[in-house]
Amino acid sequence: MNHSKHLCASLLIALLTGGVTVAHAGDLCRNVRFQITNQKNHAITITQVKYFNQTNNRLQTEAIRNIQCAAGATCVTKGDNLRDSEGQDLTRFIFILKNEGGENRHETGVKGTGNPRCTADKTYGPFVITAND
Repeated sequence: MNHSKHLCASLLIALLTGGVTVAHAGDLCRNVRFQITNQKNHAITITQVKYFNQTNNRLQTEAIRNIQCAAGATCVTKGDNLRDSEGQDLTRFIFILKNEGGENRHETGVKGTGNPRCTADKTYGPFVITAND
């Protein structure tokens, strides 16, 4: 019993003096998906998403697991973690994509959402990728 009291006291002192670093996983918004309708006349591959984090007041870019979306199809990304975003309002989405058979990546126009709060397992969208994107 005396040993456990000593251990607790040592831990308390270390915490109070900053001698112990507490691991912090950050505020990842986990397993976020994006529903996208491809209105182009060819397949696209979505590689990244940019979004405006209103709390941080900055545009953030995240790689997402590449998903190919056929012409005319509605696709949902596989689910990725967005850093510094749990419980935050995310707006102004821009998708970085490649056209079928193309190596050049380009950005879509800005896409909005009516429900910006990021929570675990959320699906944003539907977003429409038009011929002009």
